[in-house]
Amino acid sequence: MAAVTGVHRHHWSGWRIGGGSQFVPRKVMHTNGGGAARSLGLGLSPTKGAALVFLFLLLIDGALLAASATTDTILPGEGISGNETLVSRSGGFELGFFSPGPGIHYFLGVRFRNMGHSPTFWLGDRVVITDLPAASLEIFADSLCIKQNGASLRCMPSPGGNVSSAAVAVLLDNGNLVVRDQGNSSLVLWQSFDYPSDALLPGARLGLDKDTGKNVSLTFKSFSHNGSLSVDANRRNGFVLTTDGHANRGTFPDWMVSSQDNGSSLLLNHREGLNSTEFLQFHLGQVSLMRYSEPDPAGNGTGGWVARWSFPSNCKSGGFFCGKFGACTSSGKCGCVGGFTPSYPIEWGLGYFVNGCSRSLPLSCESDGQTEHDDSFAPLDKLQGLPYDAQEEMAGTDEVCREACRSKCYCIAYSYGGHGCKLWYHNLYNLSLAARPPYSKIYLRLGPAPRNKKGLQARGIALLVTGLICFASLILIMVLLWRFRRNSLAAGKFEVEGPLVVYTYAQIKKATMNFSDKIGQGGFGSVFRGTLPGSTDIAVKNLKVIGEAEKQFRTEVQTLGAIQHNKLVRLLGFCVKEDRRLLVYEYMPNGSLDAHLFREKSGVLSWNVRYQIALGIAKGLAYLHEECEDCIIHCDIKPENILLDAEFCPKIADFGMAKLLGREFNSALTTMRGTMGYLAPEWLSGLPITRKADVYSFGIVLFEIVSGRRCTEVVKIGSHRYFPLHAAAQVNEGEVLCLLDARLEGDANVEELEVICRVACWCIQDQENDRPSMGQAVRMLEGVVDVDMPPVPTSLQDLMEGDGSDIYPDS
Repeated sequence: MAAVTGVHRHHWSGWRIGGGSQFVPRKVMHTNGGGAARSLGLGLSPTKGAALVFLFLLLIDGALLAASATTDTILPGEGISGNETLVSRSGGFELGFFSPGPGIHYFLGVRFRNMGHSPTFWLGDRVVITDLPAASLEIFADSLCIKQNGASLRCMPSPGGNVSSAAVAVLLDNGNLVVRDQGNSSLVLWQSFDYPSDALLPGARLGLDKDTGKNVSLTFKSFSHNGSLSVDANRRNGFVLTTDGHANRGTFPDWMVSSQDNGSSLLLNHREGLNSTEFLQFHLGQVSLMRYSEPDPAGNGTGGWVARWSFPSNCKSGGFFCGKFGACTSSGKCGCVGGFTPSYPIEWGLGYFVNGCSRSLPLSCESDGQTEHDDSFAPLDKLQGLPYDAQEEMAGTDEVCREACRSKCYCIAYSYGGHGCKLWYHNLYNLSLAARPPYSKIYLRLGPAPRNKKGLQARGIALLVTGLICFASLILIMVLLWRFRRNSLAAGKFEVEGPLVVYTYAQIKKATMNFSDKIGQGGFGSVFRGTLPGSTDIAVKNLKVIGEAEKQFRTEVQTLGAIQHNKLVRLLGFCVKEDRRLLVYEYMPNGSLDAHLFREKSGVLSWNVRYQIALGIAKGLAYLHEECEDCIIHCDIKPENILLDAEFCPKIADFGMAKLLGREFNSALTTMRGTMGYLAPEWLSGLPITRKADVYSFGIVLFEIVSGRRCTEVVKIGSHRYFPLHAAAQVNEGEVLCLLDARLEGDANVEELEVICRVACWCIQDQENDRPSMGQAVRMLEGVVDVDMPPVPTSLQDLMEGDGSDIYPDS
């Protein structure tokens, strides 16, 4: 029988007009599990009248409608075979035997219908089908069975269930294949949502289903790696991602999942209705929420699958983010190593890298099948550490180590040094380029080296010279652009440094759906969520251009336009339209730190998350103070200006009050700026300020991270309780657990708690010279240097000797 697409157990091949006035249906095809077909001939005489013809046509139409209404169901004794597919009632999904790629066997799966590049959600433990025409899926008694050449390969569920009648299989509109009792549709015997492989559709769940007892997880298996993704019920929306035995913990954002059964299971939400193309994908060490992005109607882009959310969220997190033979560069972007190109260029263009890179040319042993070959090795230096999954090899010299790799066609790199001889098989993962020494070096296996050594040397010199010229030219162009790029803003022009985009007001209005999704409000204006073409989530700050707003706008653009760091919120661009000033930032899914520390309805941040937030803020400030071309004093460090990404990694935001301090200056006299409660004493005294003003504010924020409450609380009009005063006294007495947020119920690392409280006390010393630099604070928090017992600041000693009511109570 010819291949059938759609459902097509009922297939009409059309009508033929015969001689005279006869209407003759050529053939009615009815396909059951065995694919048998019956032919039926029928003739109508014109003497029967036009009425009978019309009635007959109505009956045929009714039969066709009835057939189409049952295309989502396999009834007892029926099935699909070969190229046939079962289609859901809405037409969004189809079930059939599909192949992952050319030359690969077939498997049973569900996929989006009418999409040329649809992923497949594999079923039946991926039973291998080697003979597609001989394959079938049929209902027998109470089981749905995969068969090949008449033999059952897998039945779902296993035969022997206790049901009152035969089972039926239905492909639902959400992509779930359900086997249920024919007499009682509420009795579900088996469903594909309980047995996902490496992908999850909206409406499906991860974790323990208390009704069925199923504990659902995603799994990934390949010839060299395996992993799983399961629910972590100990944390809100938590999950554990395991690859080759190495665990990594993360959290899903609230908009993506719904918690059920006290967090023991998580339901993947429908964000855009049943017809959306979203799904959760687990591949190697990365989990992503994928969505199909339609091509630009103007023809300026290519449609493809885009990761709307990923964990890890960037290649700095290491692991498998850049895929095989992909390297994380110092700019935070993925690139292929020499001799390799992106496996799926469209995906790379859309910002999804986990499928990695492929060889431009095969190895000689791959092409001729011989073990004696002359493949060359090229150095990959300036690496940060060694790649993932190295294999130990006994070798006493570099040459012996190289030959050990050369003798195995599946060995693709080697390294020899103080760590001995290490080999890498099949693929390279977790390649990261270091920004500064110490570097690691490995040798990557490439194709055969040219035999003409003189020609090779000449060619190498020519390439080197050409490369140096191109590199120098590129650097010159970048410097010129960096120094002289200017953008018109309102009444005048000012210099903008960095790769900022100047957006039109119409672009931002479209991206924010006419500013309909407000996510923040302040004295400066409002913040709205939006999405740029290519599915990039953004946050747009709409400034009110009154008073200092214009100055703050210019400061923000000029400061963030010249710097980038993974602990600083990224400014993507800006817009100026008459009296409007708009700043476009990367979107931070978990909002600002104050919302998680001080709001009663917020989820409680674990101690580990709090400590990592504190360390992340310190690293961001250390970069501003010590690593930028000009020292940047933020001047307004507080929880409201610390934003959290999807994994609760902190990023410093809001540089509207920042002060740039040249490296030749240690201090600057400026008007007081910042927020009361976080201001260093020198602000209040009118003295010149230094980077140590930010250190003081950081110390106050540390106390708030520890305690989960504001350092300054108004008890009654004119009266305050000052938490740092209470904290300094407890630190000196060695009683730090009483400072911990009561909601944590003592669940914290006491050594880390002691360290963070001591660092906070050092940071709020009255004299600037007594405070540590942010670089020193980072090393203290990392445990690189010991933290001595800090003295109680003089100003706090004076308070202690005064009215005791100003001291925080222990409760």
